[in-house]
Amino acid sequence: MTVIRNNIAAILAFGAVMGIPKAAENTVNKNVTYVEAQSSADGSSEVRRELIEECISSLPDPQTIEPLVSSEPVYLKGINGETGHDDWAKSYTAILNISYLTTEKEMLIITTRSVQEQKPIIQEVKKSLMHTETFTSNPTEGGTFAGQSHRQYYFTKAEDAIKDVRERARIWIQQQKPVVCPVK
Repeated sequence: MTVIRNNIAAILAFGAVMGIPKAAENTVNKNVTYVEAQSSADGSSEVRRELIEECISSLPDPQTIEPLVSSEPVYLKGINGETGHDDWAKSYTAILNISYLTTEKEMLIITTRSVQEQKPIIQEVKKSLMHTETFTSNPTEGGTFAGQSHRQYYFTKAEDAIKDVRERARIWIQQQKPVVCPVK
């Protein structure tokens, strides 16, 4: 189509140079829609997956899971706002990994490009997947702080870090209750 347009433009330009008048009275303006389409019958297949249903199969009780507790020594200045109260302390961090199982149901649609008519293959697939959610204790909830203008908070007791991380996990589990699979 581009070649034809270029040839028409070249002919009109040549006619104008040669002094041939245009036929203005025979000109008609028309709106034309040009549609370009391609088809491929190469025999290749296209696979599409559409998620139909997803739910959590099981959630553990965070009180029954033991978190991993680590500590590191830190030097604190101005402990709990007391000027001159500087000392070494242990800062604790607790990490809790919750593993849970989800059940997914998806529709698998396979289409094939071919000259012969071939119906798409539609199949329902059900699968179970394992996921892990990691929770870490937040030191801003710690009971000990250091510094005057820029306060830093710390867990100086392992029990406090454990309590904080378990509470975070409990809240997350509570939020997931609406998407737990119904009992059959």
